[in-house]
Amino acid sequence: MRDYVSNLIRSHRCLCIFTALQLTLMLSMLEVKVKVDQSPELQRPLTRVYLVAHLGELAWSPLFSGFAMGAMFYGYGLIHLPSKGLLGGFFTSLRSAGLSVWQQCSPVMLVPWTMKVAQNLSLFPCHMWECLAKDVFLEADNCLLLVFLAVVLWNYLLILAIASLVLAVRLNLQMMCARHIGNGDHELRAYVRGINDLLGFEMIVLTE
Repeated sequence: MRDYVSNLIRSHRCLCIFTALQLTLMLSMLEVKVKVDQSPELQRPLTRVYLVAHLGELAWSPLFSGFAMGAMFYGYGLIHLPSKGLLGGFFTSLRSAGLSVWQQCSPVMLVPWTMKVAQNLSLFPCHMWECLAKDVFLEADNCLLLVFLAVVLWNYLLILAIASLVLAVRLNLQMMCARHIGNGDHELRAYVRGINDLLGFEMIVLTE
């Protein structure tokens, strides 16, 4: 079972990373709010925890994850354009330009997702600081227990966000490194040149 899961992740790396990015983003958008209920019918103030979700933001969240996934696609998919026909020369130039832009700017595509997740996760510490500053808050029933559980949940979300970002950056770096081939034997270099000539642009970079 473990080998099956590992093989599944390796064969669908991009899908797994997109799932991790999207799940992390959606969970970070769930605001954890802790409030004190001071209703007259209660003998003591009661602590209540609320999960607040904005459906509009959740609906737009796949755009952030999808934009971040652009860092994991060679040339933003332009390398799959046809190389034959009347527009073959134009498509070749477009593929080469797209690959060059991807090589230089692909890590930047992770920035909007990172900023959105960081903004969402930063709301909880600010909210908890405001709550703990109130004297009645600590006197409420189940206060410390619910605060502890909320902090644990926030820590898990923070770990998940960091892990998802590290996986995305690592895959991006692996793909960029895989495009470069260092000193190899004559047959390998000739094979790489043949591939580049066939594609019409420098898909694989030969480094001296």
